[in-house]
Amino acid sequence: MHTQSLVRPSAPVSVSTLRVLGLAALLGSPAMLIEVYRHGLQRVANEDTDPLGALLYGLFSVGWLCAMIGLRHLHAAGYGKVGRALMNVVVVTVTLAIGQSVMDLLRVPTSHPLYMVTDLAWPLSMVLTFAVSVAALFARVLPLWGRLVLVFCGISLPINILVMVLTGDMIGGASFAWHTFLGWAGLGLVLLLARPGSEQFPAQA
Repeated sequence: MHTQSLVRPSAPVSVSTLRVLGLAALLGSPAMLIEVYRHGLQRVANEDTDPLGALLYGLFSVGWLCAMIGLRHLHAAGYGKVGRALMNVVVVTVTLAIGQSVMDLLRVPTSHPLYMVTDLAWPLSMVLTFAVSVAALFARVLPLWGRLVLVFCGISLPINILVMVLTGDMIGGASFAWHTFLGWAGLGLVLLLARPGSEQFPAQA
């Protein structure tokens, strides 16, 4: 079977860089799960977020950012302008999402315009992660299992929206937290196992 390397030989990314980014994504992946169980599966309003909760959400979003940066290094969404632009945009929105944790720690009112921007960055980043997963399917830069992991992450919000349309309520709680844990841990493994320029990590299924 003909195979291709994960990224082109000229790609400026090292295995050590991917390992650091992958480890950060892996370590941050259970943070939302811990936060959900810490509150007995009950939803917590933004204005009631305590310092530990802010730190946990921040840890998850930093891991998310590292995963997106790693995927950008690997050209997961493709080598074209659209794929690169999509990866750049999602890096920006996830960075804004991290800002919400900072403002929660600083006790910035949830009505503050900047807080509302960072709050909006969360669902927007989820939507963009789904867009990245679709682009990755067509780009076929990642191996099949890596693309499926990314799709698993990307469908998190669409599934919640579908359930809300059908039932009037989002999944949330344990189901959503376990989904994010497994999905984002998977992204960490994609980066940890990536070997740029090696045929042992093929781009074709």
